[in-house]
Amino acid sequence: MGSGNKGAYLMIDQYTEPEDFLMDDTFKQYCEGSNQKCILFWEGWLAKNPEKQKTAATAKRLHQILSGNLKPVLEQLEFLKNEISTETVIRKTNFQAYGIAASFFIILLAGLFYYYFQNPAKPIVYTETYIAQKGEKKKIILADGTLVHLNSDSKIELGEGFNKKSRNVRLTGEAFFDVTQDANRPFKVLTKWFKITVLGTSFNVKSYAAEKKSEATLVKGVIQLEDNQVKGNSLIIKRGQKIIYTPPFVLHESSRDPHAAAVPALPKLEVMNLTTFDNTVVESAWVDNEMIFSNNTFLEIKPLIERWFDIEIVFNDKDVEKYTYTARFKNEDLTTVLLKLQQVKHFNYKKKGGRIIIYK
Repeated sequence: MGSGNKGAYLMIDQYTEPEDFLMDDTFKQYCEGSNQKCILFWEGWLAKNPEKQKTAATAKRLHQILSGNLKPVLEQLEFLKNEISTETVIRKTNFQAYGIAASFFIILLAGLFYYYFQNPAKPIVYTETYIAQKGEKKKIILADGTLVHLNSDSKIELGEGFNKKSRNVRLTGEAFFDVTQDANRPFKVLTKWFKITVLGTSFNVKSYAAEKKSEATLVKGVIQLEDNQVKGNSLIIKRGQKIIYTPPFVLHESSRDPHAAAVPALPKLEVMNLTTFDNTVVESAWVDNEMIFSNNTFLEIKPLIERWFDIEIVFNDKDVEKYTYTARFKNEDLTTVLLKLQQVKHFNYKKKGGRIIIYK
């Protein structure tokens, strides 16, 4: 952190949000206490910039939560041990006091070790449910002030005691969360494949049971995604990025050799930039009742249209499935959507009950 790092100083001075600090590797090393130069630099910088201290403290707290950092607990143990050592030096002849203090330290250490490493986490009980059926969307305000947009054919369940001691949500389908910030109670979203942890931010999660891939899209703030299947498989992303999660069975199917022996596959996490269409984020456009296709095949957009209009699409021609579309619809009905798609690449269709049968 020498004087030759002038550009970094200018950049740091522009930090206004907790996520700005969290994207800085030197700040993370400062939080972890792993680099003395980083510690000295950030302690000095924060002393000179008191107006940034609150934001930096929030960022440090978030880093500890996201990384599962037990350092604050261990620091307290070290402090207690030092206090005991100091007292025994001063009172060298008081062996009884030393014995009591040392015994207390050992008991506390054993208790904390059991609590953090041996005591299994209790399963979360979900007590409140919100559902959006196919063909509808819902807007929900939770007890903590968090705004949730629930997409078609989706469900969220709130953990018992939501907003009292914890903020746990289970999602099936798709939802956009605008989370109220609370540094003491992280907001957690659990899906079939992964868990997302945040303090306060805006993000979209899509995890439909029938789809091969799931994704988390970050609009504002910072999130951590943890794999439910593989311990330690996690990523932190910044705004303007998304994580695409591919389950192990999908990877196994895509690379399967019929003559090869079955080999267990690991889940795959990919970080990508968000897709934009005329300055609109495609991944969360549905919140504003917009349906956007960006170089997607008819087969790829099929489930979206089905959920949006509560119908079933059946292809009678494999070639039509491969038709590629880039289009944008806002508040359009099904007939208009199909008509405009026909104008791009021609196909015929007929409606039979709740089905749309598509053919050449």
